[in-house]
Amino acid sequence: MAELPQIPTPRCVHLQSKAMAVHGEAFEDDPDYQAGLTDFWCLQTAKPLGPDDRDVSMADCCERGRGCYQEF
Repeated sequence: MAELPQIPTPRCVHLQSKAMAVHGEAFEDDPDYQAGLTDFWCLQTAKPLGPDDRDVSMADCCERGRGCYQEF
């Protein structure tokens, strides 16, 4: 039996980075993003910490259990 493809959890609508601002939804094509050099921030706080005082990153901001999470 073939395995079904896994669909990643959508990111939070408040997650932002320079690559996202410049490239829009094609941000994953940005060389800095691909190299892991992208800094993220939360649009609600304008900081690398969310309103819940937890780190902001692509992985952290895909957690539906966070109180500040709003699906993109």
